[in-house]
Amino acid sequence: SVHYTAPHDPWDEDQHPKKYVEMYRDCEFKATPDLPVHPNQIPSAPTGTGETRKSLLRGYYAAITAMDANVGRLLSKLAEKGLEENTIVIFMSDNGMNMGHHGIWGKGNGTFPFNMYDTAVKVPLIVSWPGHYLEGSVSEYMCSQYDFFQTILDMTGINADLPDGLPGESFAGVFEGKEPKEKPVVIFDEYGPTRMIRTKEWKYVLRIPYGPDELYHLTEDPDEENNLIQCAEYE
Repeated sequence: SVHYTAPHDPWDEDQHPKKYVEMYRDCEFKATPDLPVHPNQIPSAPTGTGETRKSLLRGYYAAITAMDANVGRLLSKLAEKGLEENTIVIFMSDNGMNMGHHGIWGKGNGTFPFNMYDTAVKVPLIVSWPGHYLEGSVSEYMCSQYDFFQTILDMTGINADLPDGLPGESFAGVFEGKEPKEKPVVIFDEYGPTRMIRTKEWKYVLRIPYGPDELYHLTEDPDEENNLIQCAEYE
């Protein structure tokens, strides 16, 4: 189990290896939105527009690239030791990150009230399990990090007598090309009194007791720009 602090801040250029920072010296950073700072942005979050934005993104991209290079070293060592075909590799993170998305810099607690945008709560997930599923396949199945305990037990063939009531369930069938029945993803108690439930089509955000609440039709509005919570037809 290997845990990188990066790409959490600081994103100052002097906090990262120079060779990776310089890779992005002339980058225009068109892959991330260039928006005014969100009015709910907390004062302590690093924010910026113009050249400050580019400098922050340069440090962020450099951190990702340095991490990527070191993951590559780990994979190369597995191959060197002949362990590649007998090792499951799972790459993911603990949260998303708004890097100017919605005008926000930071994750869910980068604003107050806390935000539950997909850019804050979705995470990367890349799995290598030799001999299973087709190389390079992409699944749209929604899962939660609650599910990894049971999934890894199934993947490794460990039969454990688990207590009742655990929140997760195995999605190991995805790697055999058999996707389990869809279920919603729920996030609660992560950011104070903010709750979220999400399906492929919809997302509902509830803030107790103060609001404001949110409802997004994700298949029609994937960037979560049109809050439908006040629309009577969706009550």
